[in-house]
Amino acid sequence: MKNEKKDYKRLIGEGPTAVGMMSVVIESGGSLDSAVREVASKGPGNAGKAFSAIVHDADVRGSPDIRSGLRSLTSVLPKELAFFRRSVHMLMAASEMASGPEKTRILKDATDTSINGLRETGEAYGSSLSNPCMAIFGLGIMVPMILMSILPILQMGGMFSESMGLGPVVVTTLVIVPACVLCVTLSIRKKDPFATGRGDREWRSLSPLISSVPLALIGWNFTGDIVQTFVFSAAPACALTFAVLHPSQKRERDRADKERFLKDSVFELGNRLISGENFENAAAGALDTRKETSPIADLFRKEAVLCRGDVRSAIMSAIGGTSRVASDAYCEVYDASRRDVGEAGRLAISIGRQMQDQEAVNKGISNKLKSVFDMMTATAAVFAPMVLGLSVAMLKPLSEISDAADLTGTSAVIAVYLAELCALMAFLTAAHKGGCGVSNMVYRFSMMLPLSMAVLYACMSFSL
Repeated sequence: MKNEKKDYKRLIGEGPTAVGMMSVVIESGGSLDSAVREVASKGPGNAGKAFSAIVHDADVRGSPDIRSGLRSLTSVLPKELAFFRRSVHMLMAASEMASGPEKTRILKDATDTSINGLRETGEAYGSSLSNPCMAIFGLGIMVPMILMSILPILQMGGMFSESMGLGPVVVTTLVIVPACVLCVTLSIRKKDPFATGRGDREWRSLSPLISSVPLALIGWNFTGDIVQTFVFSAAPACALTFAVLHPSQKRERDRADKERFLKDSVFELGNRLISGENFENAAAGALDTRKETSPIADLFRKEAVLCRGDVRSAIMSAIGGTSRVASDAYCEVYDASRRDVGEAGRLAISIGRQMQDQEAVNKGISNKLKSVFDMMTATAAVFAPMVLGLSVAMLKPLSEISDAADLTGTSAVIAVYLAELCALMAFLTAAHKGGCGVSNMVYRFSMMLPLSMAVLYACMSFSL
C-alpha cells in the first residue's frame, strides 16, 4: 500500500468510475468483497492498482478482510479525495443493508457525491491555471521580445559600456527561458487531477520529422538564410508527419465518439428490458438506435449466433474493441438478466444514468479548460512568432544606425526558440487530456510548428 501512495491523487479523475463500478455490483446484489474485486480486476489504472493491493493484503492475511483494507485506504487519502472517501463509506454502509428504497438512495448519494466532487475539483483546477498560463505567456513572449528589441536600443543609448554580443541572448533565449517554461509546464502537469500518466511510446512517430534534416541541407545550399531554411524544411517534414499520424488520430476520435453513443445506449437497453424484451433483442435494438453504433449492432447479432450461448464473449467481441467500459456494463446487465429481466432493466438504467452524469461533468470541465489550453497553442503558433518576428524586423534599421545594435544571427535564435516553444506547448496540451503519448505530442507539434515558422517569416519580411 505504501508504494501506491504517490498515485493516490490520480484517483481524483478515476474516483467516479470506481464508485460507479462498486455501486453497480452492490445494487445488483453483490457483496462489498465482490465490488472491490471488480474494481481491482476491471477498474481504471490507479484505482485498479490501489484496490488490487487491498485484495492482495486480504488474500495473504496482511489485513483482516477487504473491508478493513478499504478503511485503511480511505484513512490515508489526501484532502483532495475527501469526496471519494465519503462515497466509499456510503457504499460500505449500503453493502450491509437489505435491498430496498433506502439502499438505492444511499447508492445514488454515493455516486452523486463522487461526481460532484469531480466537478468541484475540475473547477478549482481551472481557476488555478490563470497565473501559470500568464507566466508562460510572459516568459514565452515578453522576455525574448525584450532581448530582441529593447536591449539593442539600450545598447545604442550607451547604457552598456561595450556591446554584449549574441552570446547572452542565445543562452537566455534558448536555455534559460525554455527551462523556466518547462518548469511551469511540469508544475501544471503535476497539479492536473485528470492526468493518468499513461500514453504510448511510439517513437516511430518521430521518423517523418527526420526528413527535415536533408531538406534543411538542401534549403541552406539554395538560400543561405537560416530562417528560410527552417521554414522550408520544417513545413514539408511536419506536413508529412501530420499525414502519417492523422489517420490514427482520426480513428481514436471516431472511437471516442462511438464510445459516447455506446454509453448512451445502456439507458435504452434498460428501457427495453423493462418493457419485457429478452437481453439479445434488447441489446441489438439499443445499439441500432444510432447510425454510429449500427455496425456494432450488426456485429453483435452475428457474434450472438456464433457464440453458441456465450453471450458475454459476443458482447466483448462486438463492443470491447470500442469501449471497455460499455462492454463491462452490458456484461453486468446480462448477468442480472439471467436472474430477473426487470431487475436487469432497472440496473441498466442506473448504470446509464451514472455514465451520463459523469460524461456531462467531464465535458463541462473540458469546455472550461479548453480556452486556457487554446491560448497556449495560439501563443506558440501565432502570438510569439508574430511579436518576435516584428521585433527582429525592428533590428534592421537599428543595425544601420548603430553598430551596438547589430545582433547578427538573431533570426536564427528566434527560429530555434520557437521550435522549442512549440514542443513545450505540444507536451502541455497533449498531457492535459492524459493523452501524453509520443504520437499525440508529435501530432500536435507538427500542426503548430509550420504555422509558427510561416508567421515568423511573414512578420520578419516587413520593412520598417
